[in-house]
Amino acid sequence: MGQKPSKGSISREDLTYLMAHTNHSKKEIKEWHKGFLEDCPDGELTKTQFVEMYVKIFPGGNAEKFSENVFRTFDTDRSGTIDFREFMLALHVTSNGTPEEKLTWAFRMYDVDGNGSIDIHEMKRTIYAVYEMVGTPADTSKADELFKKLDINSDGEISQEEFINIVKEDHKLLNVLKKTTTDL
Repeated sequence: MGQKPSKGSISREDLTYLMAHTNHSKKEIKEWHKGFLEDCPDGELTKTQFVEMYVKIFPGGNAEKFSENVFRTFDTDRSGTIDFREFMLALHVTSNGTPEEKLTWAFRMYDVDGNGSIDIHEMKRTIYAVYEMVGTPADTSKADELFKKLDINSDGEISQEEFINIVKEDHKLLNVLKKTTTDL
């Protein structure tokens, strides 16, 4: 996604882009970049590294499936790795993004196959992955209940528009989704 910088430095293009699309200063971005390179010397975070990180954060559960969903959402260019630009943009959206940006990101996490809509199987897969991650038995009714609330036109799919509009208006539903996407 971003330009490949020389070893240890961030490209001017990536720095300019990240300053324009995050709330971080030039100095902060360079500090984040230094830390990123300490953890990922080749400048890319692999899926294996990402999953291992989540396993450490959630040692009591099985974080593998959930972390794969999050990884897929962060890896916007579908390269199989997360570069520094993708990492910083994901960090920005999940921690400082507008409600609409956060909901768009959450929608992409639930939209497992990337076809622009969420079906009941994708909803169940994501909800169950959250339960596994925290080491709690899955409540099978939650996915069905959530799906029915979001599938306004009852066509068996939730569009991004349905997802964002309903969740923005339903604070109870927003809290349910926050529980399934926090601590990312």
